[in-house]
Amino acid sequence: MNFEQQVRSHYKELTTNELEMVQFIILNKEKVVNFSIVELGEALLSSKSSVLRLAKKVGFQGFSELKFALRKSIQEAIIEPEDLVSKLRSDIDRTFHIVNQTNLTPLLMQIKKARLVFLFATGFSQNNALKEFGKDLLVSGRSNMLISGETNLAISETFITKDDLVLIAGLSGETSALKDIIPALKMNKVPIAAITEVGKNYLQDHADYNLYFESSQIPSQHSMHMQVMTGLNITLEILALKYFEYSTFDE
Repeated sequence: MNFEQQVRSHYKELTTNELEMVQFIILNKEKVVNFSIVELGEALLSSKSSVLRLAKKVGFQGFSELKFALRKSIQEAIIEPEDLVSKLRSDIDRTFHIVNQTNLTPLLMQIKKARLVFLFATGFSQNNALKEFGKDLLVSGRSNMLISGETNLAISETFITKDDLVLIAGLSGETSALKDIIPALKMNKVPIAAITEVGKNYLQDHADYNLYFESSQIPSQHSMHMQVMTGLNITLEILALKYFEYSTFDE
């Protein structure tokens, strides 16, 4: 857990004096990780009990856990130079290789015969990618419905049948929403197609059809990193083109 994230989560609960203590800690991370709780209290012109109270108030069990989070913040702030364009090219090349090694025919057949194709994404970028994919399917005459949000997915589960297809695009394939809805879909024998980042995950284990993409992370000095989702867009575009070919020429 990141120190700055914890502070932001509990910001409104902190007093003016505690906010000044937080500011000192953030500006002096490298020193603070080597302080004892007594030494930090002295540096803050405060006491050991005040430091412990602050640590617990921002969500840590104690001072040791606070220092661990500070070390993590320091490590995340260290960004090694790298060729990001080459990294993107690698993602693209590996995604093409993965999809080319996959037999898409069973999934294309399932898309074709489904009463309706339901599209669901586990994140904002995935949702945008599925919007474009849904438009591409419409060009091929394949009706589909994009379901946005976990609540809508739970509601939709009541009218999705075994004659439909649910295509889910995610990154990790491990979100709590999936673990809530997939058992219900499987119980109703609804076919599931999963598109996730390379690697074993919950969604992959429970899907009837699997596609993968390569995704790399761009490090940031902030607590959040940017996940490059170009591989997902490529995988969906290939699937859309293959479906157009299949529905137009292979009948």
